[in-house]
Amino acid sequence: MKAIIPALAYTGFAAAALAQGGGYTRHSDPIEHAFTVEAPAAWRVEVGMARSGLIQVNPYVRTLSPDKMTYIMLGEPDMTSYAPPNPNLPPQVARQYREGTIYSPGLGQRIMIMHYIPGAEYARAYGQTVLGNVCPGLKFISIQNRPDVASRVKAEQPSVIPSRYDAGDATFTCTHNKKEMEGRVEAATTTTLDGVQWGVLRISAFIAPKGQGDAVQAMVTHMIASFQFLPAWIQQQNGLTRLAGQAIQQRIQQQERQQAAFMEKFNSVDRSFVEFDEMINGNSHYVDPHTGQQYFLNNENPYKWVDDYGRIVGTKTNERPPFGNWSRMDNPNLPPQR
Repeated sequence: MKAIIPALAYTGFAAAALAQGGGYTRHSDPIEHAFTVEAPAAWRVEVGMARSGLIQVNPYVRTLSPDKMTYIMLGEPDMTSYAPPNPNLPPQVARQYREGTIYSPGLGQRIMIMHYIPGAEYARAYGQTVLGNVCPGLKFISIQNRPDVASRVKAEQPSVIPSRYDAGDATFTCTHNKKEMEGRVEAATTTTLDGVQWGVLRISAFIAPKGQGDAVQAMVTHMIASFQFLPAWIQQQNGLTRLAGQAIQQRIQQQERQQAAFMEKFNSVDRSFVEFDEMINGNSHYVDPHTGQQYFLNNENPYKWVDDYGRIVGTKTNERPPFGNWSRMDNPNLPPQR
């Protein structure tokens, strides 16, 4: 089984400190004990495995530098699978499965109806949501295709179904703690040649002080290379396919409860990074429509979204993020959801 790191995002800290002897330490996933990964020593690190189905598992890593100026993200806990709109569906069915709709074919798996988005464009869309969520004044700079990354991912994760692989990266600027920052996102996507389904095989991103991007990119590359699924978990995962449907559902529900407990720690890394900027931009009152829990969240991206496990992101407009199963959080100062 190949190591798959879907949806990665990065951080930027004085990389010289790492070179001066900080090195890396290895961390284990505490939710399913599925994998280990190396992260910069003395940084805050949160790792976990998000599961939304029998085969839909998303490992993730978030690491924040001690000065809270560099943020590295590997993996995306809310990453979904995708299927393009089917023009052959009857109109009444097609209306139910329009773009942005999420449905489940069973056993917890989530599939979003969405046209295929090649790697570079996906990196841009992901960055505008995830990096924009934590770094004020995010501005898109450029994208480029990365056939070298596509070839490498294809070799690491070959498909038995004839498929196309695309990869690319997107660059951004933003302001954090009154300092100019740079952000990068790298994504690899694949689609079956018959156009039936597609997905994100890898995505990575970081925010770093201007001029430190290349050094932080090297740290991200090291972290990805160090990622290892554990043999015991692989054996357990293979064993799930031999369980009866009810037993599988019970196992998934148990792991979902564990995931919900860890998501608060995941969100707290975002909040730690934006502490400086909250003092400038202020906070507003929001309510989770699932639980009624109240939050005071930063104003930079006023439209806040929450998933079933409590993961929170913000967007500048009333458009759902291009991944995950989101509900808009309630805020009396915003127009009604469309």
